[in-house]
Amino acid sequence: MRSIWHDLPARSFYLLLLGILMTFLPMGFLNDISALGANSPIQLIALTAFAGLIAVGYQVAIRKRPKWLPLVVVTHIAVVFILTRLPYWRTGPLAGDALRARLRVDSTAIGVAITLAYVCFMLFFKREGARYFRAHAEIALAQEIHQLLVPGIDTSIGRFAFCGLSVASGEVGGDLVDLVEADGRWIGYVADVSGHGVGSGVLMGMVKSAARMKLLSLGPLPGFLDDLNEALVPIRKPGMFVTMACVRYDGASGLEFALAGHPPILHYQAATGIVEERSVAHVPVAMFEGSRFSSARMPCGPGDVFVLLTDGLTEVFDAADRQLSLGTLKDTLRQGARLPLAALLARLVETARAHGPQMDDQTVLLFRYS
Repeated sequence: MRSIWHDLPARSFYLLLLGILMTFLPMGFLNDISALGANSPIQLIALTAFAGLIAVGYQVAIRKRPKWLPLVVVTHIAVVFILTRLPYWRTGPLAGDALRARLRVDSTAIGVAITLAYVCFMLFFKREGARYFRAHAEIALAQEIHQLLVPGIDTSIGRFAFCGLSVASGEVGGDLVDLVEADGRWIGYVADVSGHGVGSGVLMGMVKSAARMKLLSLGPLPGFLDDLNEALVPIRKPGMFVTMACVRYDGASGLEFALAGHPPILHYQAATGIVEERSVAHVPVAMFEGSRFSSARMPCGPGDVFVLLTDGLTEVFDAADRQLSLGTLKDTLRQGARLPLAALLARLVETARAHGPQMDDQTVLLFRYS
């Protein structure tokens, strides 16, 4: 909530403060009415100004400068203590025509202050409402673009069947699942951009654009990751990076895989019923300029199932703050390996959701060799 006030444009914030000032100014006039006009004009002005300014002080301290709050409280108490003990604070209540004239002044001033406060608040709501709905429309557009960039996958290429899905934790996600095919050869990958929100979603779009350009050749994975790293380092925000898990099939030399700071690929071997973790240690893409990546091979037998997932499925915590283990997902894979891929994917996501609420984007790419 505090970040909202820090991001509030200066003009809107001053409008808000002016509205608060005008809302609390009448406190001085109400005090004068209750005292039957006993305050002198100078005392009335002092009371009125103090009531408005101390309200503004509380607003600024609470919303923007919390460290100032004790000072504002002490100032409030001190000024009230001093003002109420001055010997000339009140001259005595008025009566007759003098009282009626003073009450007319007080009531008129209260009406003017309330009107001005209303105008200030309406201008504030108009400005911030327009800004909110404009930002909301932009977020909705970004969400639509994200859905176009990261569609679900449900297809087959030769003897391989694929199923993939990415579920964002907010309006715009930073995860990516993609599959590129040409003449029976293919590369499938999942990527996870650091951070959350629109910034991660923008970099995710850059990752897909750059990856698609490079994947036109479907060349070996080390060259793909090297080039992607060099393309992203100059344009990404400092501190941002991308973890990736990639698998390539060229129809001749089996499955090639590469990881860049990413959780291991889960490999269910139908012949033995064992789930292996396939991993190659590397830093994430776009973390350092000049990074070089390598790949490895993994076997593939009939009925084998492979799972590429992002850490949004493992970084899930239950009520006791216990994290979901990769072993639990391996058990789910082992038990559901013979299910249709869409059902298996749903079961993996359900396992994560049953353990705890979603905290990060959750992305999975499954494929089976049949």
